[in-house]
Amino acid sequence: MTQENQWQEALPAQFGKVLEALEGIASTYYMTGRLEQALHIFQAGRPLLAMPEVTLHDQAQFLLHYGQMLTRKTQYENAPEDEAVELLQQARRLAVQLDDKPLIADAVDSIGFAGYVAASNRREGDPSLLQVYFQEALERRQALQDQRGISESLFHLGLIEDIIDQPEQAHVYYTQALQLARQHNHPGEASEALRHLGFHALRDGQLAEAQQYLSEALHTAEQSGRQLSIPFAHVALSDVYLEQHKLDLASEHARKALELAQSMHVTRAHIFALSNLGSICQARGDKMQARAYYEQAHQLAQEIGLGYAIQQANAALQQLTERADNQASTKKQEQQK
Repeated sequence: MTQENQWQEALPAQFGKVLEALEGIASTYYMTGRLEQALHIFQAGRPLLAMPEVTLHDQAQFLLHYGQMLTRKTQYENAPEDEAVELLQQARRLAVQLDDKPLIADAVDSIGFAGYVAASNRREGDPSLLQVYFQEALERRQALQDQRGISESLFHLGLIEDIIDQPEQAHVYYTQALQLARQHNHPGEASEALRHLGFHALRDGQLAEAQQYLSEALHTAEQSGRQLSIPFAHVALSDVYLEQHKLDLASEHARKALELAQSMHVTRAHIFALSNLGSICQARGDKMQARAYYEQAHQLAQEIGLGYAIQQANAALQQLTERADNQASTKKQEQQK
């Protein structure tokens, strides 16, 4: 074999190492809360996929991880999901062509999650149609004994049950996801399941149980190193303390969420933190500051087109106005007596 042939045969492995290194850099950026930098790395690496020496497996893996990262941008900033879904579908087609079972399972679950995120942000469409993706992914991952993946798909099935108003079945899925994540030491998956179990307890008025779940969710999120999820964990704890009328603790967690969300440009968490701070100020009787927070939340929600957050901010502002009008009317009546 000539030296030229040896060089040529080495190219697929070399490209594989380059793409793997780029994915590693992007993952590091993401884990440390720098989503835009992670996406820049994927954007820079994507043209390499056109090189004939890049293997189908390396193409599929890169497309999968890029699509997953774009889905996070949709989740945190309400960015359009079209490109993410397109890349994930490409990854699935290549994985099917290769009969790469783990890659197929990951792609199927990721396509479903991208659809869920978009539907959840817009509060429209039929999320139950996405159930088939998570069910297929779950079955594939069970066959592969992929414990992290099984936990993830169970959690995603819980999300769908929640959104179609089947809370009891959602609770079952979240509990199963949490048990597996704990058993096999996957703190990221455990944190998400804990947070949603906390939401269930909060909704049911079980405040002590909600506080326990959500405190553990925050601790586990910090342990997992997934920085971008931590602001949401602080917001959730702030919700509980607000319901318990522990306003200082509620404010502490809301301000921490705000600080982290601003520094990492996590717009949805930023909106939620502002809304909570508005509620805390309102509970303290500081209507002027409450209005300022609600108006900031409304402005941010408008900037990213997050419809339900716009509605929530409008409702909070309207409630403030109505209460002020009622108080003014009551005061006037008392003066006329």
